[in-house]
Amino acid sequence: MRGGNRRVGGPATERSDEEATRGGSALAIDDPKGPRKQNSELKPADKIAIAYLVATTLLVLVFNHRIRWWWAFCAGHAVLIVLIVLIAKSLPISPSPLRLLTQSVGLSESRSLRLAIATLIRGWYPVALIPITYKELSYLIPFIHPRDFDAALAGIDHRFLGVHPTVWLERLTWPPLTEILQLTYSTYYFLPLVLGVALWRRGSRETFHFWVFIVVLGFYLSYLGYIAVPAIGPRFLPSIVEAQTIPLTGVWLFQPVREMLDRAEGITRDCFPSGHTELTLLVLIYARVFHRKVFWWLLPLGTGVIVSTVYLRYHYVIDVAAGALLAGAIVMIAKPLYRRLGGDDLREWE
Repeated sequence: MRGGNRRVGGPATERSDEEATRGGSALAIDDPKGPRKQNSELKPADKIAIAYLVATTLLVLVFNHRIRWWWAFCAGHAVLIVLIVLIAKSLPISPSPLRLLTQSVGLSESRSLRLAIATLIRGWYPVALIPITYKELSYLIPFIHPRDFDAALAGIDHRFLGVHPTVWLERLTWPPLTEILQLTYSTYYFLPLVLGVALWRRGSRETFHFWVFIVVLGFYLSYLGYIAVPAIGPRFLPSIVEAQTIPLTGVWLFQPVREMLDRAEGITRDCFPSGHTELTLLVLIYARVFHRKVFWWLLPLGTGVIVSTVYLRYHYVIDVAAGALLAGAIVMIAKPLYRRLGGDDLREWE
């Protein structure tokens, strides 16, 4: 009887195994009680984004007497929260996103394409929210916390170092170095995306979603720091500007790139903590854990970004130290917080 059962069940079992291997995504989509239900839940990155929007909405409500368009910000945040929930509930996630773009995985071509697009949106939209929420800070911070802490931050630097770092660094100012560091500083905006794309292409779903969670958590904690300790940087503090005797000059692209970044970011009180330091360290730390080849490619750029923050007079040294401490704190709490918020176990880090 066992032999007969095994003979009858063998081909069916083999077919099932083959379908699970080739068409795992289709099974995850079609089972209404299985992975699809799990995929329709809010991911940890979704919950962090919602928490940030709720926190800033509460701040806007508390200080609404100072903010002329407070109701518009509250309504906008409410719309974003609804969109986050709708995206989480409506768009499925494939266990192997990249495979959908290269194979039919048992689905029709049109349905496979729709699923690939839905998975792309579902995976990357939290990153797309980051610049949107950043732009409102230039308007909101002066009304929520109308005091700049530049003099205090510069005082901390001078107390511990005995000099104003940007003034001291004038002895190392060299136009070719300035040019290189300004261009390197600009790569900060792409470093998290590079690691994200590498993880996405590798098809490691849980690792990719963990990295998006880290990026969202890192940016939004730094945003809350900007609100708590507003500062515009040493290049605008009158006492330091007067002490500077050598202007920063480049070779060819320094000034256009600097002006482009100023126009893109606006005058935002976003110095403390240094988000450039925090996010760059997070990129390097997790690239070393999850994708060693990408780590070695990004290490020179990441080092240059951190050095450039003070050399280019964007940040105080205390900003950089705070950014490094915040990155360390995030690394310490990341895994337990991710699991607490409903994230999958990370097999690659076990």
